[in-house]
Amino acid sequence: MRRDQIALQLYTVRDLAREDLGGTLREVAAAGYRFVEVAGIAESAETGLPPLLRDAGLSAIAVHRGLEALRVSVAAAADRLDELDCRRLVVPSLPHDERTTADGVRRLAHELNEIARRLADRGIRLGYHNHAAEFRPLDGTTMWQVLLAELAPEIELEVDVYWASIGGRDPVEVIREGGARVRLLHMKDRAAGEEPRDAPAGAGTLDMAAIVRGGRDAGVEWYIAEQDEPSDALNDIATARRNLEALAR
Repeated sequence: MRRDQIALQLYTVRDLAREDLGGTLREVAAAGYRFVEVAGIAESAETGLPPLLRDAGLSAIAVHRGLEALRVSVAAAADRLDELDCRRLVVPSLPHDERTTADGVRRLAHELNEIARRLADRGIRLGYHNHAAEFRPLDGTTMWQVLLAELAPEIELEVDVYWASIGGRDPVEVIREGGARVRLLHMKDRAAGEEPRDAPAGAGTLDMAAIVRGGRDAGVEWYIAEQDEPSDALNDIATARRNLEALAR
């Protein structure tokens, strides 16, 4: 991992961004970030995001967009990425009521394959982001195994190492399973204690050094600091940045 491969998932600072998007982006830059993944920003605010990113010296390396929105209009999602000068779109999860069986997951995978084909026509790569449900038993297999088998090879994987751990898996093994398809990692640590809780990268119990080595072996392009529930968002993103930089070379 190099320092210029470290990014921030804006979902981490979503509450601050809701109050002052431009000011929050400047704080992100002040913490040392130059690249961000876009999520947690209201759709109405996204229209004004490109100039605010430029003013803060930030670039978007990926955008999260739900399957529901893509079902409404793939073209509209692609247009928004064009505005951000961003060529990577990530689906953050699949509809719960459609993934209750292995066959349902297969149907969703095939739908993503078609969306990926349409986005490729616009020069945009599609990715998929996991939570914990992907690793739980499902009809004699797991959602993760079905997705690995059914998703087209060109669909990238964004492995969230915290959620892989919550799902009972070793994140390094999950990265190894995905191999060269794993292009992005969510570097979200797991806090100590019985109650699952996330922590800034390098401030929890996950072996971040081993995860970085696994990512390097797989050819991961982006190591993205993220927390779903930061205790102090600006302090936490600064901590994550320092800890990830210490692992960079």
